[in-house]
Amino acid sequence: MSLPSKVCLHQLKLLSHHQASGMSNGHDYSANHEDSSAKGENGEGELHTSKDLLKKLKRYGISGILSYGLLNTAYYLTTFLLVWALALAPIVDRGLSWFTVKFKFESQGKAFMAIVGFCFGLALILFFIVTLLWA
Repeated sequence: MSLPSKVCLHQLKLLSHHQASGMSNGHDYSANHEDSSAKGENGEGELHTSKDLLKKLKRYGISGILSYGLLNTAYYLTTFLLVWALALAPIVDRGLSWFTVKFKFESQGKAFMAIVGFCFGLALILFFIVTLLWA
């Protein structure tokens, strides 16, 4: 996402926050920011403003919100998993070594696969329990 697009999105968030909290005080924030906002060109060479972006968001409605949420979830899940895996790697390495010796696995790779299989099995069981309880 380009910097102008991020600026427009930020302005839209501010606009929706102000409108939702009743802080508009009769001001047209989109008009105030239209001239001062950074404008960028899309692939077709047309300029887009915060008004155009707001129209697109309104057109997509709940699908746009869901898309935004899914992309954010995937991004943050991936980021946090990578960061925590790297930060905890020395501790996990000692734990994997202990697990390999304690349960007499031939290699750490086989111990790793046993742990991963257990985690997937637990996740699957929890999924089915929640699904059955929800139904």
